[in-house]
Amino acid sequence: MAAGSFRTDSVQVLALGGLGEIGLNLTVVEHGEAALLIDAGVMFPERPATGAGLIVPDLGYLEQARLKIVGIVLTHAHEDHIGALPQVLDRFPVPVYGTRLTLAFARRRLSEHHLARDAALNAIAPGDQVELGPFQIEPIRVTHSTPDSVALAIGTPAGMIIHSGDFKIDDAPVDGQRFDTRRFAELGNQGVALLLSDSTNVERPGRSGSESLVRPVLREQMARCRGRFFLSVFSSHLHRIRQVVELSREAGRMVVPLGRRMIDSVRLGIELGELNFPSGTFIDAAEAEFLAPRHLTFLAGGSQAEPLSALSRLASDAFPRVRIDPGDTVVFSSRFIPGNERPIMTLINALYRMGAEVVYETVAPVHVSGHASREELVDMLRLVKPRHFVPIHGEYRHLKRHLELAIEAGVPVGNCYLLENGDSLVLESGRARRGISVHAGRVMLQGDEPQDPALVEERRILSRSGAVIVTMAVSATGEMVAGPELISRGFVTGDGSSPQLRAARMALAARLGAIGAPFKPRDPALREEIVRTIETALQESTGRRPLIVPHVMEVETPSRAK
Repeated sequence: MAAGSFRTDSVQVLALGGLGEIGLNLTVVEHGEAALLIDAGVMFPERPATGAGLIVPDLGYLEQARLKIVGIVLTHAHEDHIGALPQVLDRFPVPVYGTRLTLAFARRRLSEHHLARDAALNAIAPGDQVELGPFQIEPIRVTHSTPDSVALAIGTPAGMIIHSGDFKIDDAPVDGQRFDTRRFAELGNQGVALLLSDSTNVERPGRSGSESLVRPVLREQMARCRGRFFLSVFSSHLHRIRQVVELSREAGRMVVPLGRRMIDSVRLGIELGELNFPSGTFIDAAEAEFLAPRHLTFLAGGSQAEPLSALSRLASDAFPRVRIDPGDTVVFSSRFIPGNERPIMTLINALYRMGAEVVYETVAPVHVSGHASREELVDMLRLVKPRHFVPIHGEYRHLKRHLELAIEAGVPVGNCYLLENGDSLVLESGRARRGISVHAGRVMLQGDEPQDPALVEERRILSRSGAVIVTMAVSATGEMVAGPELISRGFVTGDGSSPQLRAARMALAARLGAIGAPFKPRDPALREEIVRTIETALQESTGRRPLIVPHVMEVETPSRAK
C-alpha cells in the first residue's frame, strides 16, 4: 500500500515490550491499518523455579486491532530482540528484514521451531532503502556487542523516526565497522520528528569504552594461566570470541567451543567471515583430550548461570570429556544481568571449590558494555537533534533518567515523553501527543506451550511458602460431619497439630459455625470463605501466605435405626 493512499499524516508508536524492563523488545509503528514491527524479543523469568522457560510479548493487541503488518525489522542478533520471532511468525507470517548476521541467528532460532523453511527472511545492509507499505526503512551502522547491529531510520507520513536499537559509540571496533556518525548527523540536519533511544547505561557516567580495551586484559589473564583457559561469554558476542581466538593462537592454544549454541555460533561466525581463522584453529572436545591443558582454550556459554549451560555442567563436573582442575582459569566475560547475581555467585563458588582461578568484572576489567553511557547518549541526541524524544530499552529508572538527560541536552521538556508498555505516542502535523493505552502483557512458555499466568503464580507461591490442604466432609443435607482438618506441605512441619495450624483450624471452625449449614460441596462462596479465613489466620501467625487448597466432600451418613 503506497503512502499516498492514506488520508492523514497520523502515525502511532507504541511498545508491546521493552519499556520498564530489560528484554522483551517489540515496538509497533502504525499508519492507518498498516503496522511495522521493530524486533521481537524474549525475556528470561526472574524465578526459574516456577517452571516457565521464556517470556514473550502478548500479541493480543495486534490481533484485536486487525492491523496489516507489512514486516518485521530486526536491529541485531540478541535473544531479547529476536527470540520471540517463532511466536510472532506463527501467528503473523510476514516478511522479516535484518542484516546478514542477524538473519543467520534468527534462522537458527526459527529452525528450532521448524519455521525456518517457510519464513521470508530478507537481508538488508546499512545504506539500503526498503519500502514497506507507508514506511521507508534505512538501516544505519551502529556499534554494539554483536556484529552487524543497526539503528533504523524510518520515513513515515508524520516525519522521520529514528530507532537507535542497542548501541554504543565505539571509536576502535574489533571489526573496523565504526558507528556511522556522519549519517546520523545528516538525518539530524534534515529533521527528525522522533528519536527512540537505548537507555540501558544512562546511570553510567562517561563513555562505555571500546571493545578492543578487553584484549590486553584477556592477554594478561591467559599468560598467567598454566592450565586450561575457559572464557564464558554470550554465544552471539562474536567480537569477544574473535579476540580470545586471536590471543589463543598467539599463545599456542587450540580453541574448543562447548555446548550446542556456542558450537552453532562459531560455525555461523566462520561461515559469515566474522571468525576468519585457518583450518585447525577450532577442535572438538574429543580431540582436546589428547592435548596438554596449557594448549587449550574453551568457549563456554552460561555466564548468567543458566542451569543447563556448559559452564553450569562444568561446575558440577557433569560435562562429557571436559573437566575443570586446579590451575585452570575461568573468565566470566560478561555483565551480571540484574536478578542473576545470586545464582552466578553460587556458580563462581563452585568453580573456586574445584580449584580454578575465577575472574569476573569486579576482579578485573574483562568486560566492556555494548550499551552507550551518558556521554554517548548525549552525542546521539546532539547528532540527531530530534523534535520529540522517547527513551526505550530500560527499567523505569533508566527511562526516567534518560528523559532528564535529554532535557539537559536541549530537547524541550514538553517534547519528551516517558512511555511504558502499552502507552502510545501519536505524531501528527509536526506535533506529538499521548495516544491510547493498550494491553501489553506477557506470556510465559514451558517448551513451546503458553502457560496460564495463574498456574505460574501458584507454582511461585508453592516454591516460596508451600501449601495447606483443608478438608471437610458434609452430609447430603449439608451438615458438617467431619473436619475441618488442615494438612501442611512445605509450610510447617507436623501432622496438623502445630500451634499455627491449630489456631487456623479453630478460626475456620468458628467462621463456619457463624455461617451455619447447609454447606454445599461445590459452592464457590464456601471455598472462597475457607481460603480467606485460613490465609488471614496464617498470615497473622507466621507472616507467610501459603497456597490454600480447599477440599469439601459429600459423604453418606448411616441411617438411624427405627
